Amino acid sequence: MIYDEVIELDNSKLVSRSSGTVFLISIVIGILSGIFSWLFRLLIGFIHNAVFLGQFSTNYDANQHTPESYLGWLIIFAPVLGGILVVYLVKNFAPQAKGHGVPEVMNAIYHKRGIIPGSVSIVKALASAITIGTGGSLGREGPIIQISAALSSTLGKWTRVSVSQRNLFIACGASSGIAATFNAPLGGILFSIELLLITINSRTILAVAVSTVIAANVGHFLIGNEPAFSIPELLKMPEHGPAFIPSLLSIPLGVLVGLFAIVFVRSIYFSEEVFEKIPVNDYVRHMIGTLVLGIMFYSIHTYTGNYYVQGVGYATIQDVLMNMIQDPLFLVFLIIAKILATGLTIGSGGSGGVFSPSLFLGAVTGALFGNLVNMLFPELNVSPVIFVVVSMAAMVSATTSAPLTAAIIIYEMTLDYQAVLPIMIGVSIAYAVRRHFMTGDIYTLKLNRRGFMVPEGLVSDLKSHMAVDDVMSKSFQVLSGEDQAPEDVEFICVEEDGRVKGVIDLSHDHIRSDRPLDDFKQRSYIVLEPGTTLTGAAKRFHMSRCTIGLVSTTGAADEESIIGVVSNSLVAHAIADVTATLKGD
Repeated sequence: MIYDEVIELDNSKLVSRSSGTVFLISIVIGILSGIFSWLFRLLIGFIHNAVFLGQFSTNYDANQHTPESYLGWLIIFAPVLGGILVVYLVKNFAPQAKGHGVPEVMNAIYHKRGIIPGSVSIVKALASAITIGTGGSLGREGPIIQISAALSSTLGKWTRVSVSQRNLFIACGASSGIAATFNAPLGGILFSIELLLITINSRTILAVAVSTVIAANVGHFLIGNEPAFSIPELLKMPEHGPAFIPSLLSIPLGVLVGLFAIVFVRSIYFSEEVFEKIPVNDYVRHMIGTLVLGIMFYSIHTYTGNYYVQGVGYATIQDVLMNMIQDPLFLVFLIIAKILATGLTIGSGGSGGVFSPSLFLGAVTGALFGNLVNMLFPELNVSPVIFVVVSMAAMVSATTSAPLTAAIIIYEMTLDYQAVLPIMIGVSIAYAVRRHFMTGDIYTLKLNRRGFMVPEGLVSDLKSHMAVDDVMSKSFQVLSGEDQAPEDVEFICVEEDGRVKGVIDLSHDHIRSDRPLDDFKQRSYIVLEPGTTLTGAAKRFHMSRCTIGLVSTTGAADEESIIGVVSNSLVAHAIADVTATLKGD
């Protein structure tokens, strides 16, 4: 059996490859990600058709509601049997395949040196396809991100690239997976910029862009180039009234979605806590959750004619985009049912993404808001569909802490350009509200609960450009050991035979002015060249175990060459000040 083991590579054998090699590997990643996204969709379709329709076919349109299963009421046991297989695969071959995938990718980048076991690709694909295909209420985007990231990490290990380049390849794979599965190349690029890339510059962005564009084109060839959802032209903008009305109403909608995002995120981790407290093994735990799920979506189908909350939920999203569901009470029911179905699936041990449930909840919330607006203010006569699109983006923004990604992906998934302005308002407000009340998001909370911290956003590393010249003290004197201590200096360099033999740091060591300097403690030192960065100086202090550095123009520790003295505390304080300034503290 293959277990989730991380085998560290020998750093001495890792090589930082040239830009040309990185781009070539990025192209390979894009091709493989596009192909695996297509194969993953086919696998989901095959399992879904076999389970619900009794057909051995991969032809599956997630935007169409699944007909009533040939199994009748026995369909409630489909997710139970699928869940048993999922637990077996995850427990015995790749524990990382459990859950929604993206936190594991982030954890690999920030805490595991970019190493994701190759077995994760296969196990994640099988486990997630079984979960979704048998009715689990999860999405396919998280799995394809993790699958592509695992493939990219494996390529990085095979080519023995440096850790930073292996992390870059993981970002390339994750972005490529999004681009191929959602037909959203720009959104894929922004996903890495906002969540995965440790270093952002022209080289890293271009590598991600190359792989993402290649994956999107492979997806166009194998899957098609249609947008993920279709929006009728007549439903895009207000029929009457000023065009700014949707943008204005996006403000309260953003507040509502931001608060609701907190409820959704909390519900996922609450469901995990509830199932973890059940005193049974993993198999029975998942069987309980999936049995309740099966009963739920079968009951919904019995009373409404559609399963609604099973699978990725795209059919329901398409319904609200077509303005086919307008009853506020039924929309509220769908919101509650989807939260419960998603919690039952992932909380009990399922494998799949949470991006699609976020889209579902955002779409239904937007439909509810839009229909209530028309009921309360019929004179505005605004189509609810515009709020569906805005709310989808706002929900993704608030749950993932990736507002730009959310805005662009929703645009690329709908190609509704006129909704861009309301979308930008909605995603900004929703993210700000969620961030105000809860710092962690749907991805980072999982890692935080394990004790792993993930930075939210990047800042320029100014400390790598600040030199010791900027912080060194010029208040020093070079004296003989027989001399007495002077007044009003910070450092005394004690010399012997023309060379400094030790340094007295008067901020730490108190001396008497009536005794020679040789009677007092003298600290060892290192010699630093002008222009040495703060980061470089900190590393030198750490390696040498010294606390004092002489800044010398010639590299010699003599009176003519020394232009300043710097201590490790001065460097540490300077780094802390820069970091606090960049973070706005």
